[in-house]
Amino acid sequence: MKLLVIGAAGRTGKHVLAQGIERGHEITAFARRPDSLPDLPGLTGVHQGDAHDLDTVRTAVQGQDAVVAAVGGSRIAGNLITAMRERGVSRLVMTSSRSVPATRPRVAVALAWLFFREAYVDLARAEGMLQVSGLDWSIARATMLNDKPPSGRVHVDFEANATGGAMQLSRADYAMALLDTVENADLIGKALGICGPR
Repeated sequence: MKLLVIGAAGRTGKHVLAQGIERGHEITAFARRPDSLPDLPGLTGVHQGDAHDLDTVRTAVQGQDAVVAAVGGSRIAGNLITAMRERGVSRLVMTSSRSVPATRPRVAVALAWLFFREAYVDLARAEGMLQVSGLDWSIARATMLNDKPPSGRVHVDFEANATGGAMQLSRADYAMALLDTVENADLIGKALGICGPR
């Protein structure tokens, strides 16, 4: 699969790049600072740019089979939707937060919204845009991310509140789940809640 990774130089994006290459995908990185990308011999291409710039996104999307956005937000979602429609690329997986739809545990969710309200409102807007975009979208809502070593397992459900798993999730495991999602056509049109393993 020809796969474009938006936010490739980020802490999750770097894992998506490395694991995607290991899986045999043709990976193109999209990053504002390509000099901070890891040295990956199997990388197919690199686009320097800001995902808030539509023209740059249009160029990067051309010729891809799918896009993994390892960074979320309504401006990025809007540019991807426009560019992907124009270029005939339909498969998109975008990151989000488990806290966007969650109602439990009440205290933890309330505190999260207190401190990150602006970001969560924007993520909710981005999710809504994807859901009416006509693209083959999936939304991957993560719990609290960390940089611990991967376990090779995650807990996935499709509910507003987690049905199991741990609140801590390693970025490497999240990257694994993002790639699993983009490869799985059964997850098109689904919003996944992704937790760490127990």
